[in-house]
Amino acid sequence: MTAFRLGLVVVGTLVFAQINEWQLLDQLTIALVALLVLAYVWSRVSVTGVGATRRISTVRAQVGQTVSEEVIVENRARLGKLWLEIRDFSTLPGHHASRVLHLGGRQRRSWVVETVCARRGRYRTGPLIARAGDPFGIFPTAKALPVQFELVVYPAAVDLKGFSLPVGMLSGGTTTDRRTPILTPSVAGIRDYVPSDAFNRISWTATARLGRLMVKEFDVDPTSDVWLVLDLDRQYSVRSSQTLPVATERLDRWPVEVWLDATEEYAVTITASLARRCLEQGRSFGMIATAAHYEVLPAERSDRQYVKILEALAVIEADGHRRLAEVLVAETRRFTRHSGLIVVTSSWDLGWVAALAELTGRRVKATAIVVDPASFGPAPPVEPVVDALHSANVPVHVVRYGDDIATALAVAGGIPVAANGKNAHG
Repeated sequence: MTAFRLGLVVVGTLVFAQINEWQLLDQLTIALVALLVLAYVWSRVSVTGVGATRRISTVRAQVGQTVSEEVIVENRARLGKLWLEIRDFSTLPGHHASRVLHLGGRQRRSWVVETVCARRGRYRTGPLIARAGDPFGIFPTAKALPVQFELVVYPAAVDLKGFSLPVGMLSGGTTTDRRTPILTPSVAGIRDYVPSDAFNRISWTATARLGRLMVKEFDVDPTSDVWLVLDLDRQYSVRSSQTLPVATERLDRWPVEVWLDATEEYAVTITASLARRCLEQGRSFGMIATAAHYEVLPAERSDRQYVKILEALAVIEADGHRRLAEVLVAETRRFTRHSGLIVVTSSWDLGWVAALAELTGRRVKATAIVVDPASFGPAPPVEPVVDALHSANVPVHVVRYGDDIATALAVAGGIPVAANGKNAHG
């Protein structure tokens, strides 16, 4: 019964008691008023002194990893709290931290919530709402416990040891005259130390010889840049309506591919894996992503570049409207014979194949990775695209729904080879 209805009952009994002069109704009115006062006081006290803290294992995770969070609810008042409901409003999928508690005076309760990150993105853990009230449910009350964390879930990065990065044409292997702020094996010279220089750049032999602090300057090694072009045209994005079967019940032991239920998820995971491969190979790499927010990250070789790509891929969506062929033509100046190009797409349009073939005609080393949309749901086949790429002598890898990404990309030359030694396409 709500407080409004109970108030109407009190007024009604009071009116009848005055009209009929029944002593029993007078006593009932007094009892109902006392009940209202008691319930109101109880409700106000039920959440007084309740506080909460949270501890999260990490604020950066990847798809398939487990995030552990400890929630601590404390009653700082002397009176106990009965039927205290802690409601969690986290946006992380599968994160269930809500509980119903009983807390004694000056008592605390804690519990640990482990969540497997199933979807990349930017999420929030918290806030909490403490709900309570009187035993009769007349005056429900709530108190906000605004403790929360922001969690960024990066796409998974698969180990692509079997994938060969395209190598651009280099002029004799000499170093370039471009200085770099990172350490490389190529030392260009020395100069006087300035306060902003790192200590690991100090040349101690030159310092001892000249009697003042000297630091080394480095040149960029003669390795070609790698450009990752991620096609996120919404027209070619297909989501699967079926989940992949798994052999184990533990979520943290599921293969990465189980969490990937759309062509865009496969494409994003492949791009993140390629960035990791470039980092492991010491290559300078950049990324172009054709989402609604056109993303261009200039080529760079550092851990920071890898993190920047993961940050961008964590929140990117397949909501672009620019055709891949237009992007390849517009960004032609970035692709030279000294750079490698990897295109990741699920497009069945043959227009981008012609644009890529034109780049390879200018001696740009290019590789195509095609995520087959027909394996996710109703979509045109990509075989004409694959055949056109083969005709243009462009290495192509086809990844289908449920495929192991590392295995699919480990095929030499991008053309599957059967046991008889012939390629699987003919």
